[in-house]
Amino acid sequence: MGPGGLIEPTLPLRDRPASCFGAAGGGDQKGHDLPILARVSSWWRNLSRKDRVERDLDAELAAWLELAAEEKVRAGMSPDAARRAARLDLGGVEQVKERVRGARIGALADALWLDLRYGARMLARSPGFAAVAVLALALGIGANTAMFSIIDGVLLHPLPYSEAGRLVMVTRHFARSNFPYGNLCLADYLDWRAGNRAFEDPAVYQGHRFDLTGTSEPEQLSGAAVTAGFFSALRARPLLGRLFRPGEDGSAKERLAVLSESVWRRRFGGSTGVIGQAIDLDGNRSTVVGVMPAAFHFPRADSEVWTNLVFAPPTYRGPYFYRGLARLRPGVTLTQAQTEINAIARRIELADPRTAGLTFPLLPLREAIVGDARPALLVLFGAVSLVLLIASVNVANLLLARATAREREMAVRLGLGAGRARLLRQLLTESGLLALLGGAAGVAVAAAGIDLLRAWNPGNLPRMQEVHLDARVLGFTLLVSLLTAVLFGLAPALQGSRADLAASLKEGGRGQSAGAGRRRARAALVVAEIALSLLLLAGAALLLRSFVLLQQVELGFLAPPARLLTAQMSLAAAKYRDAKTATAFYERLLERVRQLPGVEAAAVSDSVPPDREGDADTYIIAGRPLAPGELNPIVSAPTVSPDYFRALGIPLLAGRVFDQRDKLDAPPVAIISEAMARRDFPGQDPIGQRLKRSGPEIIQNSPYMEIVGVVGNTRYLGLAYQLDAAYYEPTAQNAGQREFLVVRSAAAATGLARLLRREVQALDHDVVVGAVVTMEQALSDSVAQPRFRTLLLAAFAAVALLLAAVGIYGVIAYSVAQRTHEIGVRMALGARRSDVLRLVVGQGANLALAGIGLGLAGAFALTRVLASLLFEVSATDPLTFILAPLLLAAVALTASLLPAHRAALIDPQAALKYE
Repeated sequence: MGPGGLIEPTLPLRDRPASCFGAAGGGDQKGHDLPILARVSSWWRNLSRKDRVERDLDAELAAWLELAAEEKVRAGMSPDAARRAARLDLGGVEQVKERVRGARIGALADALWLDLRYGARMLARSPGFAAVAVLALALGIGANTAMFSIIDGVLLHPLPYSEAGRLVMVTRHFARSNFPYGNLCLADYLDWRAGNRAFEDPAVYQGHRFDLTGTSEPEQLSGAAVTAGFFSALRARPLLGRLFRPGEDGSAKERLAVLSESVWRRRFGGSTGVIGQAIDLDGNRSTVVGVMPAAFHFPRADSEVWTNLVFAPPTYRGPYFYRGLARLRPGVTLTQAQTEINAIARRIELADPRTAGLTFPLLPLREAIVGDARPALLVLFGAVSLVLLIASVNVANLLLARATAREREMAVRLGLGAGRARLLRQLLTESGLLALLGGAAGVAVAAAGIDLLRAWNPGNLPRMQEVHLDARVLGFTLLVSLLTAVLFGLAPALQGSRADLAASLKEGGRGQSAGAGRRRARAALVVAEIALSLLLLAGAALLLRSFVLLQQVELGFLAPPARLLTAQMSLAAAKYRDAKTATAFYERLLERVRQLPGVEAAAVSDSVPPDREGDADTYIIAGRPLAPGELNPIVSAPTVSPDYFRALGIPLLAGRVFDQRDKLDAPPVAIISEAMARRDFPGQDPIGQRLKRSGPEIIQNSPYMEIVGVVGNTRYLGLAYQLDAAYYEPTAQNAGQREFLVVRSAAAATGLARLLRREVQALDHDVVVGAVVTMEQALSDSVAQPRFRTLLLAAFAAVALLLAAVGIYGVIAYSVAQRTHEIGVRMALGARRSDVLRLVVGQGANLALAGIGLGLAGAFALTRVLASLLFEVSATDPLTFILAPLLLAAVALTASLLPAHRAALIDPQAALKYE
């Protein structure tokens, strides 16, 4: 071969294979043996100079034919016969060109580009089909992308701490208290720290809301009081200043504070002079030593201030307010650490038999943060995956119908020499193009969905700040799009590439060659679609029933929630150091609030329903001493002012409510709930009985409280809990520095918020007022998580139901179109329109029944994973498993009616002329 790429004239004809013509295009059979630079150069030439490469190929072929013809002329053939023989020896100019193009370097990319261009033209010719397919895929892929972004941010995204896998939470489980992951007390922490060998930087913290006063308007900040090892365990670094040092907790007298970047910029203008400045937190002067960067969010997403935990050496085991945090030492496993800390618990048991059964369960930090959100998110992700599967089935059905319409085209291409593998690649490329378009549209759907989910955040869904459309999520979208292309495109592509060449090319062959196999495939896909839709529908129905029952629970109070307003107040510790001064402030405030227009009743309490519980403890009843190691159940123990029961509408069942007699220096009294009276005093009159808190010696020495009344049950632990037992103490005898103001209005209470703030500030400008909400809003917030997952799953089920209806309609409509001639014959032979209607609707009914049967079997198995998310509803609830199939059947029959109506209107004369 010469340097110009042409065949040497001296090369014998028999040694000149057609593949050698790739020289001009850099694609001879030895192209893979070329040096890498030569291959890159050849690939670039093939890509950027296609016209020149093709001209070179034409010139080389012409030269070869001319040389071959000359040799044959010299052998005695005429010029015309020689040229014809040369072409026959070559085997076809266009076929040789195609072989040469296929052997070139970069030929696959070139062929893929041609397939994409052809696929785009084919989709452009069917804009309706393309729009429906892309819309279905966009909904499925977009919903999956949005849910994966939440899964990734909440469950998968790395925690923002160095070697976060070594971080653990230390909790307390005292078998009799039935709290598997309860709080520690300071004595637990000190014993753990003294016996520790498995952990670095053992620490405890107590979540707290701090009142920041003295700088401008008083403000309540979320944060925590922490021991010195807190920041070092998290390997946190300050943005400004320093963090707490060893020894700056415990009995240290100096109070220190670390601020978040948000507070630093908002309240101190971002001045570096804040370091060393004294601020008032809860009425205590605290020196600012550092500022944390905005990315640091622990223990809560809204934490904005951290103080050193100042405490005196404990004299008893309790109270249990603290969470443990530590980092495993290098080489120490979680199991080894658990063994060591349980050994510490055994030593505590030996020293104090009342703690028998004590353990300190360890939780990886991620698991502790995610908590109960994991099962709900995984269920939702499974549901949205079903939506994508249903969308894929729908698009596969569309492609099968389109494959029938394109059967003649496929047959022509086969007749012109295209191989079945080549057709399969083309059809899969078109499916991939559809999937990529659906994925691109799905990203837009996901972006809108994420914004909606952020705005609709149920509040206690952890790590929502980590939810973004980042590279990981986009990579997931691309992967899902490609897998979806294979999922919905493979079966139609296989069907399309198997066209019967002889039958398809003859006149009228198209309808006959479609075959029963393709119709069965479409019917099977619709059955699968209906079955998957029933899974989603049953799950959504169960959650919906559960949510409705949750909202219908008995609240325990009669006041209309929209007419109740609650506000949390924090008094400065420096001004209100005892119950007497705090009680005086509350009494003055209540007197002013009752004078406001529209106010029917006002009270204070340290706890309000449905789930803002205040104090809770065990208790003992006079004359019933506890056995060694015995504990009564923990119950809610709110402190309330006299008008509390009237404000909420909690009925008085026996005795009296608190009144002016129940002062600080009066004999202590209590009111119990009906549930507590029924449990502790069955068949007895509880009025006049006495009780007091149980526990450590400091409380054991307190006087008994006389029971003076019995009131109705109220939910203090949340709507999902049973009406819990509780005993109440008068605020005047137990007033604290943080209380809720509860106001009942004659009309909607929202307008009272501004007036309440004004009255509080008029009495004391340093009192912080926060969490001003109506009881209606509080009840709504308490069911935010179940409402969130219920509405999401219901939305997924609605999309699945719509897609199933579209699928059934498509199959029946296509079947009617294919059977037009048959229907015309039937009607010509005497079939009535009602018979045709019954025939077509029956076909849809058969598909629906088959799908519902399969779906019920799957639903009975899969809905059991919802059991932990349900409230007073069984995972196999009979009503759900009756209504969900009926709804799906009704949708299926409705989707069949329109094509059935069209079939019934077929003109027999026109139908008999069909094809």
